[in-house]
Amino acid sequence: MSRPAFPRISRRQDPVVTRVRDIAKGAGPDGAVLLDGPRLLMDAFRARVEIDLILASTEALHDPSTDARELWQLADAAGAAIYESTTAVIAAASPVRTPSGVVAIARWSPSPLAELWAPVPALAIALVNVQDPGNAGAVIRSADGLGATGVAMVAATADPGSAKALRGAMGSTFRVPVARASLGDTLRAARAAGLQIAATTAPSPQTVDLHTADLTAPTLILLGNEGAGLPERALAAADFRLSIAMRPGINSFNVAVTSALVLYEARLQRSTR
Repeated sequence: MSRPAFPRISRRQDPVVTRVRDIAKGAGPDGAVLLDGPRLLMDAFRARVEIDLILASTEALHDPSTDARELWQLADAAGAAIYESTTAVIAAASPVRTPSGVVAIARWSPSPLAELWAPVPALAIALVNVQDPGNAGAVIRSADGLGATGVAMVAATADPGSAKALRGAMGSTFRVPVARASLGDTLRAARAAGLQIAATTAPSPQTVDLHTADLTAPTLILLGNEGAGLPERALAAADFRLSIAMRPGINSFNVAVTSALVLYEARLQRSTR
């Protein structure tokens, strides 16, 4: 596909490149996020996310594939500012080891907590002090794929707008409500909305097995830090503690795996009851 001429950037010190790098480091203005890759950019356009600018390699701009043609048509329709550049410059701007040839600056902000409880019956996830952005993004992806109504990033949980979290979510951040809040605010809001609260933890005589728990009611599921689990305050606030049966010698799963298993069970229950 023939493309019109775009402003060309050939220096790594160009202000546009510096701006992209600053956002990748978390030093950009509030609401500015970095998108790396044509697929993530496509998802953002389809979700009507505002795109400030796009930095693309010559190869990406002249890619004849159907997906590429659709991407640039969406960019044209949105009036996004597009800059053509070399792969070396894009590599300097992108935070990933193997850049895709397309990076963009978008505008995205977390949702209010109230959006996580709709539609009814709510099925929301709260990540408490989950520090790995890749894990956080994968949980958002599972929430989107398995029908959760929202995800709360609680306390010291990774920034859902970071480049790594956005890549891990694979566009789901733009399709499912994602909020940031303190633990206290999240628990109070869930209670006020009539949700039951389930805290995931290792199996014990005090826990309810995933397959016997009733997840058909409006529910907030708490998942904790990769190493320490949930803080005592979160455990104490829960209506019940939820566990996943495992073979002897294994007492925990990765938080992203746990979220997917719990949400899948909830989806099964809600489709059959």
